[in-house]
Amino acid sequence: MEANDNPIVVQSLIGKKRLPFYLGCLKSLINFSEDCIELLLHSDGTVSVEDEEFIFSELDGTKITICNSSANTDRIIDCLVGKPNCQKFRQKSIWGIEFFDPIFMKTDDLISFYLDADILFTRPFSGLFDRSQVKNGAIFLQDTQWHAYSFRPWYLLGVDRKPELVKGITTGLVFWDKEAIDWDYLEWFLGAQHLHHIPEWIMPTAQAGLANRCEAKTVCNHQITNLYPNAEISEDSFGVHLLGSYRKDWVKKLDATEKTTSKPKHSTKALFKQCEKLNMINYSLNQVKRWKNTRLNLW
Repeated sequence: MEANDNPIVVQSLIGKKRLPFYLGCLKSLINFSEDCIELLLHSDGTVSVEDEEFIFSELDGTKITICNSSANTDRIIDCLVGKPNCQKFRQKSIWGIEFFDPIFMKTDDLISFYLDADILFTRPFSGLFDRSQVKNGAIFLQDTQWHAYSFRPWYLLGVDRKPELVKGITTGLVFWDKEAIDWDYLEWFLGAQHLHHIPEWIMPTAQAGLANRCEAKTVCNHQITNLYPNAEISEDSFGVHLLGSYRKDWVKKLDATEKTTSKPKHSTKALFKQCEKLNMINYSLNQVKRWKNTRLNLW
């Protein structure tokens, strides 16, 4: 089967905790996407049979496959034979599941579409799941607030092998042309323990390096916005990424806005921009910005 003949299968990772919230976001994806999609949901091992029945009932009308990532471990490890650092990361980290499982689940399709289940879609949209935009590279969310990476800027200096980066990306949305992944770079980075200062940002940092080695893009920030405390939602926005640290306040704001604002009925076409290489100076300046945001609560 040719890749373009494959159905659009959007993958996500869910767990029992906050399941109703995740299902609400996935409903918004189904309701507002003008492309006909199927869902492949990876569970973190906490989803029971009763939870699965609840998922099917809540998302009735959409083709859904649920895969237990714990039961799938051996299969993914076999796919990573010869890459011991990748295997180790998949075994020990939820972020390893988030990256590797979507890559290896649909072997008949060279393009994988992954979305975090905390992205809420707010109006009709088209063109997001465009294989031609992903070809030869990847697509991520654009992060205009932080370069949220796992190592300090000075690791970009010296004569030893250095990591690579593109300007701020968020891996809440990750589309990959699987043939564009530089597995040698990924294996090296996942073994470079000195670059792993912030565990939850290891995989985004690895993917920022992979992005620098292919034709990577982001969805324009004004269309799908990462909701930091100082974020502004554009009139062109069709989705918002409800980051966990700031989710509670933003859910209240969105609920209040929904009661007073009529939703546009016309569809928005997704726009993309090329990723740009990140240098040490820009990375260092952004570290200061992040310190002010998180330590002084200055946004």
